[in-house]
Amino acid sequence: MHKFALAVVFLWLLALAVLAACSSTKNMSSDSSAESIETPKQYAALDNEIEYFRDIRDGQVYKIVTVGDQVWMAKNLNYEMAGSYCYNNNASNCIKYGRLYTWESAMKACPDGWHLPNEFDWTNLVNLSGGDPMAGQKLKSLNGWHGYGKGSNDLGFNAMPAGLRFDDGAYDANGRYAIFWSSAEDNEEDAYGMFLNYYSERADLNSDHKKYGFSVRCVQGNVRRETRDERREGSAAIPDSIENFLTDVRDGQIYRTVRIGSKIWMAENLNFKTDSSFCFGNADSNCTKYGRLYKWSIAMDSAGIFSLNSKGCGYDRECNPRYPVRGICPLGWHLPTSSEWNVLLSVVSEGKISDDQFPRAGKKLKSKNGWTAPEKEITLLYMEENGIRQEVYVRTPEEMKRFVNTDDYGFSVIPAGYKDGNMGFQNEGFVANFWTSTMSNSSYAETVYFDHEYDYALLKYDGIYKSFSIRCVKD
Repeated sequence: MHKFALAVVFLWLLALAVLAACSSTKNMSSDSSAESIETPKQYAALDNEIEYFRDIRDGQVYKIVTVGDQVWMAKNLNYEMAGSYCYNNNASNCIKYGRLYTWESAMKACPDGWHLPNEFDWTNLVNLSGGDPMAGQKLKSLNGWHGYGKGSNDLGFNAMPAGLRFDDGAYDANGRYAIFWSSAEDNEEDAYGMFLNYYSERADLNSDHKKYGFSVRCVQGNVRRETRDERREGSAAIPDSIENFLTDVRDGQIYRTVRIGSKIWMAENLNFKTDSSFCFGNADSNCTKYGRLYKWSIAMDSAGIFSLNSKGCGYDRECNPRYPVRGICPLGWHLPTSSEWNVLLSVVSEGKISDDQFPRAGKKLKSKNGWTAPEKEITLLYMEENGIRQEVYVRTPEEMKRFVNTDDYGFSVIPAGYKDGNMGFQNEGFVANFWTSTMSNSSYAETVYFDHEYDYALLKYDGIYKSFSIRCVKD
């Protein structure tokens, strides 16, 4: 009995030790302050060097990857909460792709110690992946993409084409798009996201509706660079305190900006290189001098590379863009509407109009140099019963002063000319034409026109098969 009692005591003590050990392990795993990264046994056989994170809220495990000095989830978040959805309302898609979140939900979705990436986080990831033109290829997964859209997954980020959910509950683009929310707010209705697609190697930050459902990737650590100015114009090349410059994060180009009225405008023509944009006369030096000339479909970003607000807007296509239209403009800027141009011209003209009822804003906005001087002698033709009578009119010195450009605001409209479809390049030194995002019909859009002979500027409709200059306005 004595030996039996000792055995019972020994077994009892052993059981207590086991229970204590289990309790300690349980407490460590449930303590939010404890180390959250682990390599579960079921994953250890796959790759012993890969690390994992377990979300203590629901126990789900996520592969993680280090890029530069940041730790990212390498799998889409699948934490169930209000405002999150499975593609096509099919639970198996949540297992495969993670959940789709509205922006409001995405802002609250990441676990403790992680955050929804801001513009700086995404831009840093893209730069470390080779920059906008090729980052998409390196970030996309090896499988699951439509056609030839698969990526190389060089960094192990493994972006899957989860598609999106519209605010009306419809789903689209599964297998074709991967869109990830950022915490960078554009305006009351829109926020920025990182867009990857099947037909391009690019990775782009675009603005879209907050009520849409996009994927979420969380990044570890505290949020960096939270101010709106830093999110939109932050650059190592230009200090954030300087407000009269814009740095296009896509290619690093720097543009002067100017405030006129309540709006901030680019004071130089856009020179972002893309398909169906041209240097005048196909000379690279003219892109440096004038910026590029763009077809309207490119100006509107018809392909939806930078934003879905004007996807499909092009020649012989009726479309209903959602404003503001970012188009081909840099992040945080948009292609102005005809109304925004009209306000600009009204502010500059101070209510003064020409004999033809156009705002006298031309000479105040045009650059002082580069324009062909107006003719001093004008040939006038008059219709008469017996034919046409011709007279030569000589402008007075006082009249000639009307055509001396003053560039009062530093807006510096330069005579870049344009490309007239198959007719080639026209009127360098004589005219400047700018696209607006306002469409007349499937063949015409509203443009802003400056001429060397006029001291005014006018809005008119022109064929969208032509290629004109672009000035962007800040959101």
